[in-house]
Amino acid sequence: MKSLFLLATLVITSPAYAGRDDFGMGAASVACAMLDSGYSRYQVEKVLNLLERDIIDSGISEKQQLQMASGFNYQAARNNCSLRYRD
Repeated sequence: MKSLFLLATLVITSPAYAGRDDFGMGAASVACAMLDSGYSRYQVEKVLNLLERDIIDSGISEKQQLQMASGFNYQAARNNCSLRYRD
């Protein structure tokens, strides 16, 4: 439950940091921690899909989305986590 709270915090703050690759890195860290804590891949993917929809709805540019995806993929690989951002 604590991990869901952390990811919810990321969702709430997403417009302020949406263009930075470190935001994607933070989202990956939380998502991978959720997997490690016993959340199912389905649950984690569901939360990530909500986050992705909120970020896109916030109106960020494609360039910013690519920066976030790059940060997400980098951190997921660094954490040896099977999650990857889907383009």
